[in-house]
Amino acid sequence: MSKVEAVILATKPHRPVDYNEAQLQAVLDESYLIADKKEDGVRLNLIVQPSIFTGKHHTEWLSREGKRFPRLSGSPLARDDRWDTFFNPYYGDAALFPDGFMLDAELIVLDHLGKPMACKDTAGSLRRDPIRAGKMHVSRLKVVVFGIVPLDVVLTGEAYEVSHSVMKYHVEYQVSLLQKRFPEIQWEVVESVDVFSLEELHLFNEKIRGERGEGVVAKDPNGFYKRSKQAGMWKVVPKDNEDGKVVGLVWGTEGKANEGKVIGFEVLLESGHVVNACKISQAQMEEFTNAVAVAEFANSGGRVNPFEGWTCKVTFMERYENGSLRHPSFDSFRGISDPKIKE
Repeated sequence: MSKVEAVILATKPHRPVDYNEAQLQAVLDESYLIADKKEDGVRLNLIVQPSIFTGKHHTEWLSREGKRFPRLSGSPLARDDRWDTFFNPYYGDAALFPDGFMLDAELIVLDHLGKPMACKDTAGSLRRDPIRAGKMHVSRLKVVVFGIVPLDVVLTGEAYEVSHSVMKYHVEYQVSLLQKRFPEIQWEVVESVDVFSLEELHLFNEKIRGERGEGVVAKDPNGFYKRSKQAGMWKVVPKDNEDGKVVGLVWGTEGKANEGKVIGFEVLLESGHVVNACKISQAQMEEFTNAVAVAEFANSGGRVNPFEGWTCKVTFMERYENGSLRHPSFDSFRGISDPKIKE
């Protein structure tokens, strides 16, 4: 894990709340819902702003916590001369928000064959030390955009009172210009449909899940972009995963094949339950066990859990009535710029 990154800008993006059928039906009774595909990536807040000194546009590729991704710390496209044409109407269509903007998007890393990596692999790749792993080349970046907010609104922390139904057209327009000016990055508009019933919403969600997607985010078309986690956007994802924080280590049973190895973690889930999340690979066992050995050596042999407090994702088969989980398994760490913050 890379060093902890500082907060560059507290972007506080609008985050969806949990599925609430009554709230969704209330919106449908008045109009319809916008259903966006939830991409299997990491949240990206891409800041584009002109320099007050040189006029050259600067970029910051930030997580939803406002921190840089370690392998993108060089800020791809920063001070790129093409921003001059991007914002200049004499070169064709002029970009929205010439004083700066924030793209709200999902960032996905492509593998060396150009295939999208899963979220945990994208996160793992972005958190690697750039000195050892090398800078991430922009041709490996896929940016799926679902929101755009002018920079002055981001800086004030206020809500952006432009409806979601209008913002989707702002996104389409701006992404088309980005595709034209910066073709080395794979820019896309989020896959989205309008639905007029809960049945249509769930059919679209099932389609996305059938394509191995993560799920759907539903939006009130007459709602607007709020800050942090608020209603107006809702998750429509299966309850087969939950996030939490590591509170302990699970060791292999004495006399068994994995004796002396870390085989999983004790995780305090956001629901308040503590579970043993195991079922990790042999390579992960070796990695985690070695990390513990190094930490204990540095601590003069004292017992240490170097993963204490790290955010992670746990998958499971089903949730019982008492809130406990059936077959919980460790999936991935959720921290990127900071291991203890979910991003």
